[in-house]
Amino acid sequence: MSQNQARSVMKRVALKYCGGCDCTYDRPGYAKRLLDAAEGRIRWVTMDDGGFDTILMIHGCPAACPEDKLDPGHPWRVVSVRDDSVAPEEIVMKLID
Repeated sequence: MSQNQARSVMKRVALKYCGGCDCTYDRPGYAKRLLDAAEGRIRWVTMDDGGFDTILMIHGCPAACPEDKLDPGHPWRVVSVRDDSVAPEEIVMKLID
């Protein structure tokens, strides 16, 4: 399979970060480990890109403020990360299921 073909079959997931106002863990470090674990299996897009059915929301604390800003009738599946207690590979498996 060519690289272009692999990209076309990869799951598209929108990546959304909170503002980081009250982080309780190393959010950038955890996000990097998560993105590394997903390499070759997920094509990351922004909320503006469209063409996705899942959003990974990386929050800095349990408040998870950005989830409150989603339209209540949104059609997406949301996977939220509020701390670094879950192994990145486990999050990736939730995203690609």
